[in-house]
Amino acid sequence: MPIETEDTTTSSEDTPNGADGEISEDAVVWTKETIYEMMRSRSRDQNFHFVGRDIVITERNVGDMTAIGTKLWTTADVFSQYLESGVFPLKDKKVIELGSGTGLVGIVTSLLGADVTLTDLPDIIYNLEPNVAINTRGVEHPPTVCPLAWGVDLQAFPKAAHYDYVIGSDLVYDAEVFEGLIQTIKYLSDSKTTILLGFHLRVPDRDLKFLNMFTKEFNVVKEHELPNQGKAVRLYEARTK
Repeated sequence: MPIETEDTTTSSEDTPNGADGEISEDAVVWTKETIYEMMRSRSRDQNFHFVGRDIVITERNVGDMTAIGTKLWTTADVFSQYLESGVFPLKDKKVIELGSGTGLVGIVTSLLGADVTLTDLPDIIYNLEPNVAINTRGVEHPPTVCPLAWGVDLQAFPKAAHYDYVIGSDLVYDAEVFEGLIQTIKYLSDSKTTILLGFHLRVPDRDLKFLNMFTKEFNVVKEHELPNQGKAVRLYEARTK
C-alpha cells in the first residue's frame, strides 16, 4: 500500500550561486520553456510497504503525458495488494510480467517467492531495472528484466519452457497494441498457464474491444473485483482455449 510521495524535482534553491549569493552565469534561466521542461521531465519516488518490506518506486517524466511506461498507475497498487492477500499461490512459481513499467507488481510478486521475469519496451528498461534491483535484494529467486515488444520477433525472446503465470497491469491503453499483446500472451502461455490481467476500466468502447478480442482466444475463468476500487478496476483470470 502507498505510504508517501517524494518529489525529486530540482528547485530554485538548488540552483548554483556565485560567491556573493547571486545566481551565476551557469545557472538555469527560468523561462516558460525551461519551467515546462522541468515539470515534464521531473522524477518522484512513491513509497509502499508490501510483504514486510519498504518499497521505493521511482517514476520518471511524470509531467509528460506520453511517458506511459515510466509512471505508476492505479491498478499496480491494487493488484499488488490482491496478490499479497494470497489469492494465488506464487511461491516458487515461474511468472512473466508484460508491460512491467515501473515494476511494482513484478517486485511484489518476487517478494512473495515467485521466480519472476519483468518485461517492457527497451526504452522503459532504464527505469525498470534499478527499481527492481533496489527492491528485491535478498529474494530467493532473483528476478530477471528483459526487453519485450508485443508481437515483435517473439521467437527470438528467451522464454522459459513453461510459465505458471502470465501477468499484466493496465496494459489496455491503446487499441493499436491489442493484437500484438494477445499474440504475446498466446506465445508465452500453455494449457497450464494462468493469465492474470488487471486494468482500470476507463474508456468503455476501447476496453470492450479488447475484451472481445481477448475472449476469442482465451477462456475467462473468473472476473475478480479488486478491493477498494469498486467496479472500475477488474482482474481477469484466464487460460488458453
